[in-house]
Amino acid sequence: MSFADRLVNFALRAPASFGSRLRITAMRLAGAQIGRGCRIESIQWPRNPWDIELGDGVALDRDVVLLATGSRTTQPRICIGSRTYINRWTMIDASLCVSIGADVMIGPSCYITDHDHSTQPGEPLSLLPLVEAPTSIGDNVWVGANVTILRGVRIGRDAVVGAGSVVTRDVGEGERFAGVPARRLSSSQVR
Repeated sequence: MSFADRLVNFALRAPASFGSRLRITAMRLAGAQIGRGCRIESIQWPRNPWDIELGDGVALDRDVVLLATGSRTTQPRICIGSRTYINRWTMIDASLCVSIGADVMIGPSCYITDHDHSTQPGEPLSLLPLVEAPTSIGDNVWVGANVTILRGVRIGRDAVVGAGSVVTRDVGEGERFAGVPARRLSSSQVR
C-alpha cells in the first residue's frame, strides 16, 4: 500500500476512531468498565452505566442499546466478553444479569433480556413486579439477525441460533437452533 493510500485510509478512519475513543472515555467516567481496544459506535446507555462491563476488543455497532435497570449492585448487570461483536439495532435489556461470552457474533436487530412482566387479572401491569432469571450466552456463539433471547435462557459454547428465532429454552453446547419458538435442528437440517 502506497503512502498516499495509507494517508487516505487514515483520513477516512480517523473521525470514527476519535468518536469511539470519546464515547469510551465518557462511559468510563460514568462508571462503565471497558477493556482495551474496544470500538464503540454511537450506542445508547440510557441509565446505570456502572452496570456495564466490556472485555478487551469488544465492538458495538451503531444504535446498539445497553439498558440496565435497577438499584446499584456490586456486580454489573451487562457483561460482554472479549472480542465480541454486536451488530447495529440490537438491544440488551437487563434488570438482573445478561452475560455474553468471548468471541460471540450477534447479528443486527436482536433483543436479549433477563426479565419479563408478571401478570395478574385486574391488576395494572405497570404496578406488578418483573419476573427475572439470568440469561447467558457462552463463548464462540453465533446469533443470527432478528433473534430474540428471553429470560433465563442459557446458550452453550459454540452454538448457533438461526436468524429470526425466538429462543425460549436452553441451547446446548455446539447445538444449532432455529425457528419460532427455536428448536434444535437435526443434522440433516444444518447446512
